Amino acid sequence: MSLREVLRQPEVRAVVAGSFVIMLGFGILAPVLPLYARTFGVGYDEVGVLTSSFALTRLAFDLVAGRAVDRFGERAMASTGALVLSASSAAAALAPTFGWLVVFRAAGGAGSSVFFAALFSYLMRTVPGDRMGRAVAGFYGSFNLGFIVGPPLGAILVARFGYVSPLWVYAATCAAAAAMYLKLIRRLEPRTHEGGRRGAIRRLPWGRAFAAVLASEFAALWIVGALYLTLLSLFGTEELGLSAFQVTLGLTLASLTEFFVLFPAGSVADRRGRKHILVPGLALLIVGIPLFSLVQGLAGYWVGLGFVGVMTGLSGVVPAAMLSDVVPQDMRGTATGVFRFTSDLALTLGPLAAGLTAQVFGLRWAIALCVVPAVPALVLAVRAPETRRVPDHEPVQAVLPG
Repeated sequence: MSLREVLRQPEVRAVVAGSFVIMLGFGILAPVLPLYARTFGVGYDEVGVLTSSFALTRLAFDLVAGRAVDRFGERAMASTGALVLSASSAAAALAPTFGWLVVFRAAGGAGSSVFFAALFSYLMRTVPGDRMGRAVAGFYGSFNLGFIVGPPLGAILVARFGYVSPLWVYAATCAAAAAMYLKLIRRLEPRTHEGGRRGAIRRLPWGRAFAAVLASEFAALWIVGALYLTLLSLFGTEELGLSAFQVTLGLTLASLTEFFVLFPAGSVADRRGRKHILVPGLALLIVGIPLFSLVQGLAGYWVGLGFVGVMTGLSGVVPAAMLSDVVPQDMRGTATGVFRFTSDLALTLGPLAAGLTAQVFGLRWAIALCVVPAVPALVLAVRAPETRRVPDHEPVQAVLPG
């Protein structure tokens, strides 16, 4: 089944369309935010605090978000989360001090938690398990399209209107995404929130496969937080002496190569097995990211980022598909909460560790050491059983009009 055929499913198409709009704004903002933080005269460690503040709030709201999605529905919560993101970004644009910038940026984490919980729940409930790898690839691909188109636009905005302008653009795209979700996402049958039952987390299938899912997701999101959201912009401008525009073009290249890897990786994971992609993807990360820390000059930066995109594309697409494999249908609410908690824990700790390591040892060492969580993830992935199941054509839950 091709990407076009996967996108013919209305549920996948709705999620991808809205996600692209919101991630376009995030792509404009993300590479610029660490540079904007430095205009307040703060150190690398405080830049890491800014990046982590957003993920820390998401972490705190994960279980609340799951309950809200189950109670009010995916459509309402996706739109609400996008509106909260919009308001927090506008407030951050008006922040008079670095402290207030951290506060307002952190507030957006609550909206992001609800937003992503709603979208992931929608996919889990509407996409058959034998298509999940390709559906996740399409979902993540919309993120990459935002990062492909966004950074060059962000560089142009910064050059003409200053570092604060991407915050206003992100506020506008989040508001537009909220309107799109109200129109495109259908209401699903309500369900009882499994996470509210005593012992629900203990009853999850805590075996080698589930441990590999969580460890791999933690490693992948640690690298996103530490590398993409914290170190790469600083490395390009302050270590290699590149302009903001050259840095954003490099990040665009990484997103582009990751985009072209995602769907083939998801397709192979669906057809041949999850471990065929996950194990080599993690192994490449462990070897490749430290090598990237040695690059010199513009050409080395761009070529290296192209390979970084390939590596993160291979390692990042599989954990969500494996989660769908190993968790029974009636426990997916609880499992999704644990999965997202793991993701946000990595997004919280990764930038903090990266900022502190860069402050003490320098940017190159910080980049090289951000692959440390991938080592235990690789060990668990090798030892885990293959989770891909024979397609069972499980029925999609009923969709209500409107």
